[in-house]
Amino acid sequence: MLPEAGDPMTRAATATFLVVEILFLAAAQGVGGWPWTAIGGAAIGALAVADFRPASLAMVVPGLVWLVLFRATGNRELFFPFTIYLASLLALRLGARSTWQGVTAGGLMVVLFLAIRASQRASPRVLAVELAVAALILAVVVGTLPVSRGKIAVEAAVIGVASLLAYASLAL
Repeated sequence: MLPEAGDPMTRAATATFLVVEILFLAAAQGVGGWPWTAIGGAAIGALAVADFRPASLAMVVPGLVWLVLFRATGNRELFFPFTIYLASLLALRLGARSTWQGVTAGGLMVVLFLAIRASQRASPRVLAVELAVAALILAVVVGTLPVSRGKIAVEAAVIGVASLLAYASLAL
């Protein structure tokens, strides 16, 4: 939800949002390349349209930990926890307004992830495992909506655990 045009915080909020967005996407592109940028851009775009608040934008930034770890280790598989981090964020932030919006937003992030993975020539078996794990994690995330709605600390914990579960699933 965008701030009112007459609100004095509008310009500052918009400028802050744009600066953080540009820095986030520049980091994603510079370190991870187009797949990381596509996932990050989709998440930020959804937040800009549906939940234009500093708290929501601030929650995107910790997802860059996966990008830093990717850079440090060269492990391309860390793209999956990065995606689950952002999909979970969208599921909770948009799910605070409406459960179906949260499910849709998180699900569309997974669809985008799978499309990217298919373009990278991931095998059907790998795609099926990634889909199953992502669906299971997002189901758990959406299941936390009744206790997490409006509670930033709880949302942050759920998102963090979801991305750690995605990381743990890489052993499958």
